[in-house]
Amino acid sequence: MPDTYLVDTAILIDFLRGKKEASMWLESFSVGELAISVITAAELLAGCRNKQEQKQVEAEIERYTLLLTSNTLSATAWGWYRQHRLADGVGFFDCLIGATAYHYGLVVCTLNDKHFRPLPQVRVLRPY
Repeated sequence: MPDTYLVDTAILIDFLRGKKEASMWLESFSVGELAISVITAAELLAGCRNKQEQKQVEAEIERYTLLLTSNTLSATAWGWYRQHRLADGVGFFDCLIGATAYHYGLVVCTLNDKHFRPLPQVRVLRPY
């Protein structure tokens, strides 16, 4: 797979809100060079307040390779969640996103690196 980065929700929220740093970083890549988890796509849609916002979010999602969950990803995420929920405050959706990055060999690009650093063998980048 040519992708090397899995973009987390917070970066895309910044982009959709017009934050310059997010725009500059995301626009430095060509369409298809970045991936997102279906969890990120769902989180973005959940934040839409109307159909216009949903159309904008759906158009943005189209720019990325959308990675779905699987039994293997879910099993990894479940194990990490059980291990890190209480000890490190890691949420289940972050475990799913981290498991996606781990299984596809991608680096999680996030502003919430503390949510991913406890996950074993998950590489994390804070791009701005």
